Amino acid sequence: MRNSRHRRRASQAVAACAVAIAWVILGYGLRFSQPDREAWGELEAGGRFGTFILSYLPFYFLALALAVVVALALVSTRGWLSGLLTTTAVGVALFTCWVALIGTPLFEAQPQLMASIIWCLVADGVAFVALVGVWLTHQPARTVNG
Repeated sequence: MRNSRHRRRASQAVAACAVAIAWVILGYGLRFSQPDREAWGELEAGGRFGTFILSYLPFYFLALALAVVVALALVSTRGWLSGLLTTTAVGVALFTCWVALIGTPLFEAQPQLMASIIWCLVADGVAFVALVGVWLTHQPARTVNG
């Protein structure tokens, strides 16, 4: 039982760190990779604004929620946190796919974004594997009959 609890805690910590790393990689691709200034200049103002509204703004809004979930998952192993961390990992994967789907103008202006998206999905895959470990070592609550 004690070994199972340690494995669950380790798996949850690995999953939380992998989700955080995936988010940081995506953020690097969106915000901090070297932009192609000429491609950004060719993109009309409406395209830049639309790109901001569809990708950058949701990234910033979701970052705080993701940070809270990751911090909670690192300090506690409550059962509902693994479900919340799983939901967060799925959310990161879906948002990454969303950025890839709308990213045609972004890919021209941010050439390193595609590599960031790929590495983000790889890190998120590591989180899913670790979450399988969390779910496999889950001990249901014991009830006392009587």
